[in-house]
Amino acid sequence: MKNKLVIYLAISSFCLTSCSETKPSDPVCRVDQSESPQQTANAACLIRLGDKLVTITQRLSGKLDLPGGTSDTLESAKCTAHRETWEETGFNVEVQQWLGTSNNGMRFYECHLAANFDGSFTEFPVPDWANIEVASIQLVDPFTTEFNQWRYPQELTQIRQMFNKVKDSSIQTRPANK
Repeated sequence: MKNKLVIYLAISSFCLTSCSETKPSDPVCRVDQSESPQQTANAACLIRLGDKLVTITQRLSGKLDLPGGTSDTLESAKCTAHRETWEETGFNVEVQQWLGTSNNGMRFYECHLAANFDGSFTEFPVPDWANIEVASIQLVDPFTTEFNQWRYPQELTQIRQMFNKVKDSSIQTRPANK
């Protein structure tokens, strides 16, 4: 009976904390350290799943944007892209190569999702902690969206060019069968 009570209490506390609107601690910044010197800048992630791009819809503007945002003091741009993507989507990405910089100084990076993302979903739930800033998370074809759908329409041409350079996160490298 005591074991059942312990299990019940553990499950209850997990359920209560998992429904919290409080953002969990940021995951460890997972980046390759090839960029030298380490840049400090605002940064965003381009995440490709098949022929689609992971985007967020900003709550205030109702416009599409890439997950990303403002750098913290002394934080590398790659870690900014990682942290901001986590804060806005809940996705713990691996930040890879620098793709370009917008006219306003936003650095764009190729980012990859962990396994089990295959593009079969076109919308993802917004984490409770991100609801203030993010209205939705979805996959879009960057070549069929209109400039006026984007928060920063002047970046769309650059996003399309960078999208063509980004590897597909839904393609998994599997070991050869023996």
